[in-house]
Amino acid sequence: MNIYSVEKPMPYYDQLYNSIKQMIIEGVFQPGERIYEAQLAREFNVSRSPVREAVRALEKEGLLIIDEKSRITVYKPTMKDVEDIYQCRMVLESLAAKLTTTLATNQELSEIESTLSETRKLLEQGEEPNKETIISLNSRFHDLIVQYSRNSRLQKQLQDLRSLTYYYMLINIQGENRKWDIFNEHQVIFDCMKQRDAEKAGSVMANHISNDLNHLKELLK
Repeated sequence: MNIYSVEKPMPYYDQLYNSIKQMIIEGVFQPGERIYEAQLAREFNVSRSPVREAVRALEKEGLLIIDEKSRITVYKPTMKDVEDIYQCRMVLESLAAKLTTTLATNQELSEIESTLSETRKLLEQGEEPNKETIISLNSRFHDLIVQYSRNSRLQKQLQDLRSLTYYYMLINIQGENRKWDIFNEHQVIFDCMKQRDAEKAGSVMANHISNDLNHLKELLK
């Protein structure tokens, strides 16, 4: 089955949203490429109404851009935008790490640790691990730390960056030994959290995201 096809039993809006988003992330729609609601409606064999809903949702997430003339284009990374996003993440996720180190229960910390254990197991297997699986685990590590910060305002601000953060994670994982570098930095963050050293956990989280930013900037040059 075509993974981008629309299946009748599922609401059109949800299908279109998920399919278009996946097509952007996988590069079927290239950064900066112009797309048309009417064309999407024809290709998916639906009316323009659910297409419009999906497009507006993806615009809100930052993956589609709609200009003053209502032209729709796919998000195109810029150095300034990368810096802005990762500077926000540095501040917010550093705070999340501090709060979670202080507030998380031992069981919640164990849940974060199990994500690391699963990641290590995948990295140590003989064959190259699936990129999407590794990114999903890396994303879950960060998500759990944000979740257990128990700060709903912080969570909302990071949720607004979620789609673009995932988009950049796909780029950031490129490079020799990069998967191990990310894992090792995650392990250091967790070790500080397990020791209940909130200041150190916040500091190493900020350093980790700064390293991601520097790596991305090199890749995007």
